[in-house]
Amino acid sequence: MSNTEGLCRAIREEGLIVRLLDGDLPPSEEHTVLTHLRTCHECLGLTADLLYTDARLKDLFDRQEEKKQRQRQPSQGAFLLEVDKLPIGRAIDRDLLDNEGRLLVAAGTELTEALVESLKRRGIDKLAVEPVEIREEEKPEDLAVPVVSIRQIEGFIESGGVEPAISEFVRHKCSETVAESFRALEEEGQIDVGGIHETAQMVTEEVLTSPQVALTLADLILFDPGLHSHSVNVLIIFLMISRAMGHPAQLVRDHATAALLHDIGRIVLRRGARAGGVKLSADDERSEHTEAGYSYLWNLGGMGESALKMVMNHHERYDGMGYPRRLKGTTLSDWDQILILANMYENLTWDRSTGLRSGFHDALATLIQDGSKIARKGIIRGAIQAFGHYPPGSWVRMNNGEIGLVIKSQPGSPLKPLVTVMYDSNGRRHPKPRSVDLTHSQGAYILGPVPVVCTL
Repeated sequence: MSNTEGLCRAIREEGLIVRLLDGDLPPSEEHTVLTHLRTCHECLGLTADLLYTDARLKDLFDRQEEKKQRQRQPSQGAFLLEVDKLPIGRAIDRDLLDNEGRLLVAAGTELTEALVESLKRRGIDKLAVEPVEIREEEKPEDLAVPVVSIRQIEGFIESGGVEPAISEFVRHKCSETVAESFRALEEEGQIDVGGIHETAQMVTEEVLTSPQVALTLADLILFDPGLHSHSVNVLIIFLMISRAMGHPAQLVRDHATAALLHDIGRIVLRRGARAGGVKLSADDERSEHTEAGYSYLWNLGGMGESALKMVMNHHERYDGMGYPRRLKGTTLSDWDQILILANMYENLTWDRSTGLRSGFHDALATLIQDGSKIARKGIIRGAIQAFGHYPPGSWVRMNNGEIGLVIKSQPGSPLKPLVTVMYDSNGRRHPKPRSVDLTHSQGAYILGPVPVVCTL
């Protein structure tokens, strides 16, 4: 089963995933299929459609990863790096291992003082670094990344008969209200909770009554790096997951304001630090903002205990590995878990440093592989239904190399949406974009997502 096309066909047509989950495959074939699922977006999406977050699939991924970790040993060419000499503030480009070959710090991790101190407390003073084999490789051709405006994306989506779950007016009205409220709190120590609650209810009503049942990218486009944009996006995602799960509208309304204010503790800490003339570190803000937000809102009053706990718990995890209290399992309410997931998904799909909104399939893979660590299965299932594999407004590369904009998801065929092809295989804009309905196009399919730069 080494042939990629053969694997894809077997997964689609021969029930290979069922055999995998039932343990009917030899170890070598099991390894091949799992490796394929990690790299093939189409097969991963199909698996998610059929199984959502079946715990057995997660266990197989975990077992494969554990086996790789056991087999990994520092090579003779590996060199040792002293923990005290790690470059604080930089992201490492290679895995750091202990003397038995166990992974301690993954490539791409930003080194912080807290991480270094954690290694020291564990008695680790040196780390093994695998040398990089330098070889000349053919440089891939640079392809243009689409640059479009929010209005263009919304226009394309509307041309396909799809309305966003939230209108541009309501989205920006909410953003402006939250931005002004956060500014007033940080600079003047006052916040208009009534105004925040009113705008949260306005967004809630629009999302709950919208005919659109899955998020479009236009629903999430607020490309201001400020905390208010993140807060509004998280609220919209929270509402869409709640709707997909069928929660009663009144209960959703009761918890919407807490979703919008989940990060208010960051503003409270910033004001306190400025008033006291002290510097607030990023680590301190991260670790303390949930409790600060809970205390501030509790003192203000007017918010139910269930909603208040959402603010305290939005960085906890179902497996007990979150913070600040390491709560676990059903100790976390459904509302806690929906907000935890909404916050995670918003962060996974937007790189604020570049302005790129992408990573939908990577986020989907995270939900499949690690979802049971974040929230219970039913909530993950609702999230996948709300997010979709290719949300309207996302950019994809076709198997012929062309780049297109997803206009409309097709019921029952989430991997075969309606796509408007905008760029050729070299990244040049087509003078006349054309629509391709993948449910009726023989031989045409999506290879994977493409990042997009959006402007206001």
